[in-house]
Amino acid sequence: MSRQLWLWPLALAAAILFGLDTYLVATRPLLPFDVPVATFVQSFPWGPVTYLFDEIDLTAGYVQVAVGVAAVILLFLIERRAAYLMAIGSISTVLDNWIKLLVARPRPGADLVHIVTPAPGYSYPSGHAVFFTWLSFMLALSLAPHVRPSRRWALWVPAAALILLACLARVWAGDHWPSDVVGGFLLALAWSAFVVWINSRLSLRWVSAKVLPTDR
Repeated sequence: MSRQLWLWPLALAAAILFGLDTYLVATRPLLPFDVPVATFVQSFPWGPVTYLFDEIDLTAGYVQVAVGVAAVILLFLIERRAAYLMAIGSISTVLDNWIKLLVARPRPGADLVHIVTPAPGYSYPSGHAVFFTWLSFMLALSLAPHVRPSRRWALWVPAAALILLACLARVWAGDHWPSDVVGGFLLALAWSAFVVWINSRLSLRWVSAKVLPTDR
């Protein structure tokens, strides 16, 4: 069975969960786990990991654009057709901005959490979670064909770790509720998986078999 088949149920499940999270966020001020989880994340002794949190928090706006463009260009040098897919996947950041305006959820208040790095704009979904999920997922998926199947964990584990760090960093900084980063993660995961799956299904001429190899 082709490994491509896991993409469509992943995209569907992530989209359904994102829709549920969005509905809950849009219909109530806070979700039951928002304050307890945020309090736990901010009170946990992260030690030197907080330096990583600081660096992640700095990657906003033009920095994210620059990093994203650089990643697409570097991937273009390795696998041109995979770079096209990654560029299309970046549309998730546009969807993030539209949804922010539609939901218009305020940022966490200083009366409920500690604000480490104040941020402007709306809170849901987390743009950092969207960006790092898109970046990590698409890079790992695109580079996987160039790595032996038994060693592909070396791509997916760092990708998952970076996504987790990005989500934790935004809650730790007091800029997002946990439901914000969950929404950002699900949005980027659903869109990225859908983009790769639909291109594979339509068999577009510029989608190489190397992007998603069929391992039997």
